[in-house]
Amino acid sequence: MWLFSKKMDLLTLYLPVWVCCAVLCLLPNNILLTDIPLWVWVLFVLGIDVGHVWSTIFRTYLDKQEFRQHRTLLLVAPAVSFLMAMGLAWYRIEWFWRGLAYLAVFHFIKQQYGFLALYKTKAKDWAMRKFWNDKFIIYWATLYPVLYWHLAPDIQFSWFVTNDFVSLSSYWGAYANWLPYVLLVANILYWLVLLAWLREEVQLSTRLQWGKLLWVGTTAINWYGGIVYFNSDLAFTVTNIVAHGLPYFALILYYNQQKKGIIHRKASSIWKGALVVIPIVFLLAFLEEYWWDRLIYGDRAAFFGQIIPYSESLLQQPLPIAIAIGILTVPQMTHYIIDGFIWKTNDKNPYLKPIFSDHE
Repeated sequence: MWLFSKKMDLLTLYLPVWVCCAVLCLLPNNILLTDIPLWVWVLFVLGIDVGHVWSTIFRTYLDKQEFRQHRTLLLVAPAVSFLMAMGLAWYRIEWFWRGLAYLAVFHFIKQQYGFLALYKTKAKDWAMRKFWNDKFIIYWATLYPVLYWHLAPDIQFSWFVTNDFVSLSSYWGAYANWLPYVLLVANILYWLVLLAWLREEVQLSTRLQWGKLLWVGTTAINWYGGIVYFNSDLAFTVTNIVAHGLPYFALILYYNQQKKGIIHRKASSIWKGALVVIPIVFLLAFLEEYWWDRLIYGDRAAFFGQIIPYSESLLQQPLPIAIAIGILTVPQMTHYIIDGFIWKTNDKNPYLKPIFSDHE
């Protein structure tokens, strides 16, 4: 059972992640441990990561029917996002980045479960009782690498900025020498639990759900590889963004295509939709990152300065910086908030069940 179709699932949900992991395995350490090249940042961070955030507008604000269904949420979420971001940035900037980092990791993990839930909805396997629950296993696959991140003393990367996650390695004190052995045992246990889930899944299933199996397996490989195995900012950035952003792009395009097919009884081309969505979201992502750099960072002027040349960030005072951060964070935080509501199979989203019904 596949979520979109066998071909589309493999091309958009799995193959890009597998290729990235394979390429990263072939790279020498001197490349893995260098700063992220500008072209990688533009393609993955700006294009895919920031771009997929903006793609949400095609599921919400630019769809009149969807906007009516979620009107209150879509109006309140940006205001809440602005006030929270501005308030934290003004009070203490490190609190802002830490809060945003934990909100982001929560969102990334919830998306992994969200796709699994859609697979289960389509396969109608919610009633299957197992010792190793599917919901548990997807959280196990994602939360353990994040816990390892907090415990390991030599992590070489951050989510947004240095020290945005709390480091727990120093709390071991006199027992610090035991930490490498504890983490080694935990790493082995991580894979043993996943293998136990896989074994039970194969034993109990009358028909193997290949899409669900690949989703859980790819999630585990990606999160473990990006965080535990590589220990590289380049590897973590690429694997994390590809596994999160591309599936979301595919979900938006597929949902819009199928919804039009239900309403107009004639399916549109998903590739034609991509030709509309991708240039627009890339432009919006470019403009957002331009103003982040122009007003706050000032470290990518060589790239963004092609529009209006500049050599440093424009804002210097705390309050204007906090206001700018509040405004610029609105798309990202709004995406985090509303994404928890627009993909729930309830009365607010009447097309989800028909779209993800049992047909291939």
